Amino acid sequence: MLELNTIAEFSRSHCIEICAFLVPISLLLTTTTMLLVGLDRSSRLIYASICVAILPPIVLFLHVATWWSIGVVMLPTFILPVLATICLATNAYALIAPKHMRNLLIIISKFSIAKYQQLVAN
Repeated sequence: MLELNTIAEFSRSHCIEICAFLVPISLLLTTTTMLLVGLDRSSRLIYASICVAILPPIVLFLHVATWWSIGVVMLPTFILPVLATICLATNAYALIAPKHMRNLLIIISKFSIAKYQQLVAN
């Protein structure tokens, strides 16, 4: 049976590989959830996306906790939990208020398109 200490040591010894996987997959899955909400897909599909998208940020929190448990306090040990919190909060927002999130995404996209057209016109 795996001990918690063995898992924590594995996490610390393979930190670069773990972060190189968890950071982009967290952002990709959260973006996928936002895209599904923005395109007004079925709530079942959105809920499935949210369930998958919350796993990498949770694992990222646990990974950083292994560093905190041995007293390592550096910039990445603060940046990574903030990133995980943003991903979790975005997915929670999609879960709690998908209609409001969709309206916000539409407003942001219209504003971005208008600014892009202004930039191209000049």
